[in-house]
Parts: sequence; C-alpha cells; structure tokens
Amino acid sequence: MRLKDWLNDVSEKFYSVSDRFKPTEYVDYHDVPDDTESPYRARVSMAVDLGDEGVEVSEREIVRGDMQMVYAIRCPCGRRWFDTAPERLQVCPKCGKAVLLQPLD
Repeated sequence: MRLKDWLNDVSEKFYSVSDRFKPTEYVDYHDVPDDTESPYRARVSMAVDLGDEGVEVSEREIVRGDMQMVYAIRCPCGRRWFDTAPERLQVCPKCGKAVLLQPLD
C-alpha cells in the first residue's frame, strides 16, 4: 500500500474538524422502537400494575436476613486466613508463630 493510499484510508476513518461544528441531531425517546421480546431475552424488571390513579404499584416479599462480619488475618510469613470472631492472639497455621492482632478503630 502506498503512503497516499494509506493517508486517504485513514482520513475516512477519523472525523474532520469541520464535522465537529455540524449541528447535533437529537432523537426523542418515544420515536425509538422497543426491543422485540424473544424467548432468549432475560427479564430485567418485574411486572408492574397500574393503580387507580395511574400510579405504578409493585409488590415484593420482604424477608429477614443475617449479617456476619468476616475478618482477614495475615501473618508476616504471608499466610492469610479468615475468622468470624478473631481473638487478640492467633496462631499462624503455616509457621506456627503467635500473631498479635491490633484492635480496629
């Protein structure tokens, strides 16, 4: 490929400065067609009912959950392990040294 052919090819791929000054065309979102429903498309939102006054109403079941904090403990030898209720003094499972933990603020 010759240099002039390469320059013409590259110039077609990039916008010129004059293209930046052209007026921007905006599209109203009502004019954009909806995506077609297909059996392979996942549902992102739940089914929503319209109330008497045009207010969207949806229902979900509320359940209680449990929360648990997990602490990551690291020995200077490089071994890392996790504990849900760490004691102040731990024994490293790799090197067997006692690891003194500093309290979190």
